[in-house]
Amino acid sequence: MSQIQKLYDYHVWANQQIFQHLKNVPAVSLNQETESVFPSVNAVLLHMCQADYFWLKTLYGETYEHIIPSLSQFKELHGDHDAIEHKMTALYEEYGKFLTGLEDTESSISISHPHYGTLHTTYADIIRHVVNHGTYHRGNISAMLHQMGHKGVPTDYIYFLYKKSKG
Repeated sequence: MSQIQKLYDYHVWANQQIFQHLKNVPAVSLNQETESVFPSVNAVLLHMCQADYFWLKTLYGETYEHIIPSLSQFKELHGDHDAIEHKMTALYEEYGKFLTGLEDTESSISISHPHYGTLHTTYADIIRHVVNHGTYHRGNISAMLHQMGHKGVPTDYIYFLYKKSKG
């Protein structure tokens, strides 16, 4: 298994830890407004789902201008925790197919953004970004849960490594 696949597997594991943990939190809390970067836990999860979708489409070579309008499909998921989890699970499968079919994760990709211009990078760097983005927002969720009086769940990379070492 490549290091990038392992890193992406961590991303999946950590998100699954969050979704599993949230099953123990009252459903009303998932849409409860908080003083944070996002108005609710479900809003963070929806953003993460949209971002993972955006970057998967980018990895497949779609343009920013083509992807942005397709994000409207996510409106129907707003506030629906189970639907967000279902969409994320489908995205994990798509990423898995993409990574399995990719011969060299260090091969080049160019992406264009209307404001930032063109970036010449690698597939691996995009995956690293997806994982880092997810880590940041899992931290948002943990902080929001604590603000509402609930506990978070550990999703640090080291816990993933311990879990993998035990089979």
